[in-house]
Amino acid sequence: MLRPSEELTVTMVQKAAVFVAVLSVLAIVAPHPADARSDTAPDEIVIEGHGYGHGRGLGQYGALGYALDEGWTYDQILDQYYANTTFGDPAPDEDIKVHVTALDGVLLRVTSASPFNVAGVDFAADESARIRLQGVDLFAVDRGADCEGDQWEAVATDIDGSDGQNDHPFVEAVSLIDEQGDDMAQMLHVCHGGSRRAYRGALRVVEIGGAPFVLNRLPLEQYVRGVVPRESPSYWGTLGDGAGLEALKAQAVAARSYSLAQAAGRRASGYASDTCDTQSCQVYGGAGVNGVPLDHGPSQVTTNEAVQATAGMVRRHEDDQIALTEFASSTGGWTAGLDEGSAFPSAEDAGDDVDRNPNHTWSVTIGRSVIEEVWPSIGSLVRIDITHRNGLGSLGGRVRGIDVVGTNSTVQLRFASWGGDVFRRTFGLKSDWYHFPDFEEPDPESQGLYVAKEDGTVLAFGRAVHYGDMSEHDLNSPIVGIAATRTALGYWLVASDGGIFAYGDAEFWGSTGDIDLDEPIVGMAPTKTGDGYWLVASDGGIFAFGDAGFFGSMGGIPLNQPAVGMAPAPGGAGYWLVASDGGIFAFGAAPFHGSTGDIDLDEPIVSMIGSPSGQGYSFVAADGGVFAFGDARFLGGRAGSDNRGPVVALAPSSSGAGYWIVTDTGRSFPFGDSPDYVTSVAGEGVVAVASLL
Repeated sequence: MLRPSEELTVTMVQKAAVFVAVLSVLAIVAPHPADARSDTAPDEIVIEGHGYGHGRGLGQYGALGYALDEGWTYDQILDQYYANTTFGDPAPDEDIKVHVTALDGVLLRVTSASPFNVAGVDFAADESARIRLQGVDLFAVDRGADCEGDQWEAVATDIDGSDGQNDHPFVEAVSLIDEQGDDMAQMLHVCHGGSRRAYRGALRVVEIGGAPFVLNRLPLEQYVRGVVPRESPSYWGTLGDGAGLEALKAQAVAARSYSLAQAAGRRASGYASDTCDTQSCQVYGGAGVNGVPLDHGPSQVTTNEAVQATAGMVRRHEDDQIALTEFASSTGGWTAGLDEGSAFPSAEDAGDDVDRNPNHTWSVTIGRSVIEEVWPSIGSLVRIDITHRNGLGSLGGRVRGIDVVGTNSTVQLRFASWGGDVFRRTFGLKSDWYHFPDFEEPDPESQGLYVAKEDGTVLAFGRAVHYGDMSEHDLNSPIVGIAATRTALGYWLVASDGGIFAYGDAEFWGSTGDIDLDEPIVGMAPTKTGDGYWLVASDGGIFAFGDAGFFGSMGGIPLNQPAVGMAPAPGGAGYWLVASDGGIFAFGAAPFHGSTGDIDLDEPIVSMIGSPSGQGYSFVAADGGVFAFGDARFLGGRAGSDNRGPVVALAPSSSGAGYWIVTDTGRSFPFGDSPDYVTSVAGEGVVAVASLL
C-alpha cells in the first residue's frame, strides 16, 4: 500500500521494456485526415491529476479529513469506504507469517541480547546463529560470536525441515522469552546490510525451489502494531485535539482485515507466507532498527492506542468472509468502484480535500521527445486524447483509454483499471485520474459525446471537453438532461425542476427553477444558434427561453403516456415531442413522419433524435429497440440483447450517419460512424447524453 508521506519519483526508465509490454494493450492505426497536421505538440507536456494510488477502498488522507473536518469516528469512516461490509465477529490473535522480502536468497544471520533457540539448538545471549540450506528439505545451523563476522562453526547439520504439516520445509529461530514486551533486548535481531533489525515472534527460514526465504511469524496484533505507523503517520493521532486518532483507528481495522483476508487467499493457494512486508501487501518493518523502535516508543503512542482500541476488529462481507480492505494514500475525491477492480462500491471522498493532503491535486511535466521515444511509430506527437474514463468525479473520472496521436500514426491505449494504465505506469504518474490541459481545445468538426448522471456528473468523450459539472454540489432536484452548444465549446444541464446549469460558452437564458411545475421537466433541446433552448415536461408542456420560439405544446391536454423527450426541427422553426408509448406530437415546421403510438411495445420509449435533413426522426426504447421514421436511418438496435442495464438515451453522430445507444450504467453501443467511446465507465445513474453536432 502507498504511504501518505511517500513521494513518487517520476522517471522515464526502461522505455524499451515498457514498449514491449504496451503492445498487449494498444493498437496502432493510420492517422485520420483530421490528425495529419504539420503542427506538433508543445515541447513540454503538462499533466494535471488527482490522488495518489489505486483509489480502491479507504483513502488515508480522506480518513484524516473526515476525522478532522467532519468529526467522524472510525466506524463512520470505514462505512464510507467499505459500504458493503460491516463489523462482525472479532478475529483471534493468532500468528501470521510475514514474508521479509529483503532477505530473499540470503543466509539468515540472527542474534539476540536474550537466549534463543534455532531448530532445537540453544544459543546464549549475544551469541549469533546462521541458518543455511544443505539440500532438499535439509538445513544446517552455525554458531558465531559476531553476527556480521566471518567466523562460524557448524553446530547442527542435516536438519530435516519437513514436519508433515507444511508444504514448505523450514526451521525457526525462536526467542526463549515467553512474553516479549517492548524491550528490544528480548527480541530477535537480523543482521543484514550493515544494520540490525528487531523482530517480535519467530524468524522462519523456508525452502522454496531450492532457495531460502525468511518469514517473520508473530501474533496478529503485534503485526498490526508494526503496520499502522508505516502506513499512516503516527502524529496524525495528535491533530485536532486528538480527533486524528479516529483516522488511525480506521487504518488499524483496515490493516488487520486486509492481512487476514490476504492470508486466507494465500493459504488456499499454497503460499508459505500469509502476507509480505512491502507496499505490494502492507508496509511492515519489524519492531525496530539499530535500536530505534518502529512499533513502540514515544512516536508510536497514538498508533499503538489505535491498534489496542480496535483489537480484533475486522470488516466482513455478508457471507461473513473478512473483506480484503484495500487502501491507498489519496483517492483524489472519488474511490474506484466495483467495475474498477474494487470489492467496494464507489464513493465520493470529500475528506480527501484536507489541507494536509499534498496529492489531492498534482501536476507534472514530461518532455514531448520522451513520449516520442516510447512510441516512435507515431512520428512527431500532435496531441494526446483521453477517450475513456470511469465516470466518477471531475474531468469524467479516472482514465481508461488514451489515443497518442502523431504525424505518422496513432497509438490507442485501452485499459480497464489502475493496473492496466500503461501511460500512468510508463511515466510514473501518481494516479490514473489526470488530464492534459494542452490538448483540450476541441475540433468542432470532429466526434464527441457528453454523458450526464443524475447527480450532476458530466463525462466527456472523444473531442468533447469537460468544462465543469454539479457532482460536488447539492442539487434541489436530479439532473434529467444535457445539451451541447453548437460551437461544441460548452453545454447545459437541466434538472427535473427546470433549473439550468451552464458551462463553457453556454449562456444562461432562463429556467423554471423558481416555478411550481405541474409535472417535472424530462429533457431539453438547444436552438440552432445556441442563443436559446426549450424545456419539455412530462405532461408535454414546453418552456422556451432565449431565441427559442414557442410553437405549441401538449400542456393541459391529457396524454395516454407521459412525454419523455423532444428534438428540434431544422432551422429552429418547430419541434417534436415523443411520449413513452412512441406517440409523436409535431409543432411548427416539424413534419409528422409516423409513430408507435398504436403499437404494443415491449419496453417504453426513452429518447429521440431528429435526422440531419429534418425529414425524419428516430427513437429508442428501454430495451435498446430503435424505431426510424421518414429519412432517418436504421443502423441497428439492441432489443433482445443483454445491455446490462436499461437504455436511457439515443444520441446522433456529428455526420448523422450514426448514433449511440447508452444505458443507465454508461455502457454505450455505437452504430454507423459513431466511435466506441463509453463501455461501462460511468457507473450507475446515467440519465442523458449529448453529442457534438
